[in-house]
Formats: sequence, structure tokens, C-alpha cells
Amino acid sequence: MRAVFLPGGRQVEVREIPRPTPGEGEVLLAMRAAGLCGSDLHMQYRPAPEHRHGPIFGLVTNPEIVPSHEPAGVVAEVGPGVRNLRVSDRVAVHHMAGCGHCVACRRGWDINCQQKYGVYGLDLPGAMQDYMVVRSRDCVHVPSNISLDEAAYYTCGAGTGYLALRRAGFALGDTVAVVGLGPVGLAAAYFAMLSGARVVGLETIEARRLFAEQVGVAVTCDAADPDVLGQLRAATGGWGADVVVESSGSSAGRVLALGAAAIGGRVVCVGFADTENVLDVQASIIQKQLDVRGAWMFPLTDLQDMLNAVSLRGVSIKPLITGTYSIDDAAPAWAEFDQGGPGKMVLHWPEDVATTEQLSS
Repeated sequence: MRAVFLPGGRQVEVREIPRPTPGEGEVLLAMRAAGLCGSDLHMQYRPAPEHRHGPIFGLVTNPEIVPSHEPAGVVAEVGPGVRNLRVSDRVAVHHMAGCGHCVACRRGWDINCQQKYGVYGLDLPGAMQDYMVVRSRDCVHVPSNISLDEAAYYTCGAGTGYLALRRAGFALGDTVAVVGLGPVGLAAAYFAMLSGARVVGLETIEARRLFAEQVGVAVTCDAADPDVLGQLRAATGGWGADVVVESSGSSAGRVLALGAAAIGGRVVCVGFADTENVLDVQASIIQKQLDVRGAWMFPLTDLQDMLNAVSLRGVSIKPLITGTYSIDDAAPAWAEFDQGGPGKMVLHWPEDVATTEQLSS
């Protein structure tokens, strides 16, 4: 079977590897979608080969591990002891695989697992391969009216944007500013817009600003413009934003997010960076009486709840998916993503690809 590897230096290799076999408590997925995420761009695609083993964003990745932590597929084979899944089930995978027993995991926060069990696409084989072995406990069912391309997007990018709004206590009548209109920020802006909010997007890349406006974001501003805060205040009635989602991960973006918030506003930071910020805490947080929160992914149970909620409401994020590529075209997919292309990009496998059961019959 085919698998993608990112050895570093913007190189992409598609290799033939053996198809894995699920063990106790595991299932084999016939992959249908694997998302391209900005964290992989910074940790795996761009770094030089000699830097691929070092810590980036505080995490260490292995160039011999198949990338992509945004998986969705169809169960092709069920390992011993699995009771919650069967062949042909459509599933998405929560990529932070906790031990299930420590305090963090028992509270639902696998991402903060004290045993550091593993992360699909970082130190466990990820989604950019024809077949992928995952633990059944890390899978959630995908409702029939949600495509598996969308489901893959929800497992990290769109889900992080969705939960950032909830973490901010987003409410009817709030104005929302989003700093950084990559896949995460774009999703946050889109969900806020669908909920009736006036949304202002702050982004340095023009193509991303234009695309955000096309999908319904009311106003976008060039985040690099010296008068960007003046433009934002003009777009929000001179007050600033009630909710700000910071998804750029840049030092300048974090400072901008605090400046964009109205007095008493809520700022949620989701973007990763290795740089440290120097902040005037008194002027930018205390005197503005801001509520500043961090949001690192979301619990496993929230992924299922989120998919069920958007399914019941008929919400589609297909308009945000701008590029679908076959696994053989992984190199041009990563290259386009590296150029700051708008929207979400995924590797896609046709729905009629045979499952293991069909191949062995």
C-alpha cells in the first residue's frame, strides 16, 4: 500500500509499505480523507532534514512516521476485543491517544495525558496512507450526512475553531474577530457567521481574506496594516470585538488579538508558536478587564458531540474545503498549502475503494 513521508526540507515521498494488521482493541481503517494541518507544515514539512528530530512547538516528531493527524475512513477489519465498531462503519479519529487511566484522561482530556501514550501522525502512524491502524477507543462515528472529508477537517482544524468559540462563551449578539484565517481561524469565523455574529477577519495573506469574504465573513482587514485596529473598531461600531480567536500563532497576532478585544472581552488563543511574547499585561489585559484563555484541541467526547450537533442542524463545511488530492499528488498538495492557499486541503480516497474484507473475499 502507499504511504506519505515528510523527510524535511519541503520534500514529500510516497512509498510502498506493508499493510498493517490490527491488534487487540484496534481496527484497520480504509482511509477516505487525511487533512493537511498547519502544525504539520511547521513541524514536519518545512524544517530541514537535520532538524526533523528536534523539538518544535515543544513536540518531537519522527520523519519515519506517516504524517497527518486528521483521519477519517471506513472500518475495513476489526481486531480482537473490539465491541464498539464493525466493518463498514464510517469513523473519524481523535488524534490525541491518551492512556485512558490517568487523571487527565479520566476527565476526558486525552490531549493532556500524563502517560504521553501517543499522537497519530507525530509518533504513531498517521492518516496519509491507504490503510491505518487505530485503537477503537479513539474512533467516533460519523453521521451519514457529513462527508468524510468534512469529518477529517473536524478532527483538528474545524473542531478547534468550533470549540474555541465555545471556550470563549460565544453568545447571541457578540461581535467576533478572528486573527489568522488559515483552516482553524476560517472555521471559527464561519461557525460564528452561521450563528448570526458580525465577524471581522484579520489576516496578512490577501487570498485568504478574499476567500473568507466569499464564504460570508462580513469584513476582513490586512493584519499587517499599521491601522488594522482602527479598521477593526470602525467595523465593530468603535468598540472592538466581544470575542477574539487568535489562530495565527505569531507573536504579532497574539498582541493584535488583545488589542482587538473590547473592554470586558474574551480572547481565546489556539495558535502554536515557538516564540515568546512580551506583553504589557496591565494595559492590554488588566485595565481592559479581559478574559484570556488557551484552547488546545478538545476532548474525545466533544468530537462526537460536535459531529452530532452539526449533523442535526444540517451544517456543512464543504464550502471551506478548497482542495482534494489523491495520495499520489501529495507533493503538490503540500506545496500549495505551503504557499498559504485559502481554505482546507485534504488527501482524498474514493468511496468505492475496496475494504480489506472485500479484497480477501
